[in-house]
Amino acid sequence: MKKIEVIIRPEFRDKTVAAIKKVGVGGVTVYHVQGQGTEDPPLVGQYFSKDMIICVVDDPKLDEILSSIANAACTGEKGDGKVFVTHVEDALDICTKKRGTTSI
Repeated sequence: MKKIEVIIRPEFRDKTVAAIKKVGVGGVTVYHVQGQGTEDPPLVGQYFSKDMIICVVDDPKLDEILSSIANAACTGEKGDGKVFVTHVEDALDICTKKRGTTSI
């Protein structure tokens, strides 16, 4: 399993979530976040507003989901965002007690 963390412009949140779900991801978590990129000027106390979408997916779906995210959120301009992918050792559905990929 892989955890995907997507940081994008807020106006692309719904389009990106729809693209992720179209690939077959069951659930997502969305946060409103703020930050600065590495190339941004040092703005003391000022940050850019972004949205973060988090989901956990089966390994075989990873490439298709990353492609869908890029197609949905890319304007071709600086500041479109980033996607981070990390390995997930295990998962547990608290209510059903299912573990691993069956829990997602």
